Amino acid sequence: MSPPPAPATRRCAQPDCPNPVIRPARRGRPPIYCSPACRARAKRRPPTGPVLVEIDHGSLTSQGRPAGRVWLVRLRRGPRAVIVASGLGRTSAESLAAQITAVLHTPSSTPGAATD
Repeated sequence: MSPPPAPATRRCAQPDCPNPVIRPARRGRPPIYCSPACRARAKRRPPTGPVLVEIDHGSLTSQGRPAGRVWLVRLRRGPRAVIVASGLGRTSAESLAAQITAVLHTPSSTPGAATD
């Protein structure tokens, strides 16, 4: 009779942890962290980098307007990005970007208070 297969090993999912995760040969969802402490650290980890507000040229075919006249506003944090508005004129895009930047970087005097 052959011995049972050895459990597969993989690196811990917490980015700063080099420890292996031993995946048992049992049913159920396999673990991805090497320990409960590593799992808690990964969940508490803040998002990578600041939120950047970018203005860029929009689609060349947007609303039949010529190239260089269509702008978009994008929010980016690390590799993730979302387009907030597109099809704007340059002045509108700059104004929206300035307003978003003010909301993101102005600390509120009272926690949970409404903004202007």
